Amino acid sequence: MIYDVYIKAHAAMRTLIDIPDQQLKELGAICAARKLSRAEAVRQAVAAFIEQNRPSREAAFGLWKDQRLYLPGESEPLPEDGLAYQEKLRSEW
Repeated sequence: MIYDVYIKAHAAMRTLIDIPDQQLKELGAICAARKLSRAEAVRQAVAAFIEQNRPSREAAFGLWKDQRLYLPGESEPLPEDGLAYQEKLRSEW
């Protein structure tokens, strides 16, 4: 039972990739020196690539600034921002 849970929690997809011979030789040498499997080296490289290319929060900050809000079926935008519109609707209750 514990074994089944471990397998499900750490499921991974097997992937075939083409690596030029020279890079494969260099990777093999690095892995041998570090006592690391090639699969682990590739996993670490993919993790580093993702980390380096992940959009930062700063890049997303203000994404909706100066955007116009339209109600479904309306051709004119709302005159105020979403929060002001929400407060206006709630004040009518």
